[in-house]
Amino acid sequence: MAVSDQGVDVELVPIGIAEPDKGPGEDQAELRTFLGKRNIVRLGAPRWADYLAELRAQRAAVPREVAQLAREGYGFQRVRPTITLLPDRDCAFVAAELTVELHATSASGEPAGRPIAYDVQPVEVVEELPYSARSGTNVEVSGEAGASFGKLLAKLTAENSVERNGVRVIQRLYGYGVNFGEVGWRMQATADHQLAGDIRDLEFVAQVPRGGTLTGKFFIAADVAVRTSADRWLTASFSPRQRGPVLESTYPLSAP
Repeated sequence: MAVSDQGVDVELVPIGIAEPDKGPGEDQAELRTFLGKRNIVRLGAPRWADYLAELRAQRAAVPREVAQLAREGYGFQRVRPTITLLPDRDCAFVAAELTVELHATSASGEPAGRPIAYDVQPVEVVEELPYSARSGTNVEVSGEAGASFGKLLAKLTAENSVERNGVRVIQRLYGYGVNFGEVGWRMQATADHQLAGDIRDLEFVAQVPRGGTLTGKFFIAADVAVRTSADRWLTASFSPRQRGPVLESTYPLSAP
């Protein structure tokens, strides 16, 4: 297992979007706002390890497909990223997404084939809604005197919920990217779970071509809500793929 020396801090300042103070590709940026709010996103240095070595150390069975691919020369790396969301006062993260582009290079620095995700966890985290939340679609937040963060989350929960087998649920988190060269997780705040603090328990296993050293390019996007002096919640989306990255950082994910 290895950890790079430093994580990444990025400050997202919602409303009144302008160009970042620092250029694309650097590991910190600040967006100006007339409200002066500063919402911090941190990308922790990802932890990684040889997946097959971990299974052997645990005396766990190696999946047949993985064993066959290993005989063909593929390597497997387990990667565990962490992000931290720190909202400013009267602000809230209502949604966030962590994306990782996978790359492999040879000892000479040339591309070594296409790494893909063998597994992504968790696949899904679903929250069943109580009756009061299921019937709360008539909650109005914007313009309501004394609108609270709780009411905002109740409204978002009701708007984003779906019915499954007769039960109203909301996807609080889901992972994607199996058999593809980009993996990620989308996260949604709910009435019972705020998007604040450390977000852990994210992991994926990458299948790496023979002789390849794995690296990952990490992106974070977020939706931030801000309560104004008029008790209105305004939201702004920050995506690293619009107008240059808000957060973009590359980490080694295997030994050379």
